[in-house]
Amino acid sequence: MMNAGWMKQFPPYEGNEPYLFFAFAEQDSAKVWKQMRPLLARGCRIWYSSGPAGSAAEVLRRQERAGGAALTLVYLTDAACADKDTKSYVLVNQKFRRRILCLDPDGTDRRLAMGLRENTPEIPLYRMRNAEEAESAIVHADGFSFDMIGQPVHIKATPVTGRLTVLFCALAVVFGVLGYIGFRLRPVPADEVKISDPALLSAVREAADYYPLTEAALSRITYLRFEKLPESWEELSLLPALERIGIPQQALTGDAALPEGEYVIELIGGGA
Repeated sequence: MMNAGWMKQFPPYEGNEPYLFFAFAEQDSAKVWKQMRPLLARGCRIWYSSGPAGSAAEVLRRQERAGGAALTLVYLTDAACADKDTKSYVLVNQKFRRRILCLDPDGTDRRLAMGLRENTPEIPLYRMRNAEEAESAIVHADGFSFDMIGQPVHIKATPVTGRLTVLFCALAVVFGVLGYIGFRLRPVPADEVKISDPALLSAVREAADYYPLTEAALSRITYLRFEKLPESWEELSLLPALERIGIPQQALTGDAALPEGEYVIELIGGGA
């Protein structure tokens, strides 16, 4: 069935300015929407038929709208080839040598099945891999004109997509809160070492692989990597391998400023 949501938001263009005709079978509408979406976002004026015509007058009106398009795009599937209305619109446009571009969604050339026998080589077939490539092929096709483009429009997410996005965001917040609560409520080892300088704490946690910062964990550290240098180096004395540290003396005395950025301190002989 046709996707009523996007059809209500973007009904077929009924004006007199240049427009595209998108020919497709009703059961392909969900897939076609993915191809139409970037074009509509650009502001392209697109006419398409929606479901059975219902009357001879409606068939005639649709044929006139199809014939008035500057470029016909055919979403060429087995369903489209079997749909008599879609097939008639395409064949009428071919009869009057109007510009046609066939979009191939699965690597099957169905131009003969559609009835495009005469002058078929003049009707290009484009193998689509994604909507972006299809959009590029369309805007560079013979017959496309930027006169077909009006004002760009914002396309709202479908209700399902919107609900899923909200759901995932909510779950991420819930898991984040639970993780934070679990971290805060975890049992604190009696011998956990407290480090107040945030830069030093971050480097020590990374080097200790985020284990509780016990004396045993600190004794295994053989290097520290800083994205930002600590404001104070005094707490380095908490590390058992301090006496074997191999860093410039000014890092400990503050006699000279060290450059900002990544900086590695190696604890010589650490890993007891």
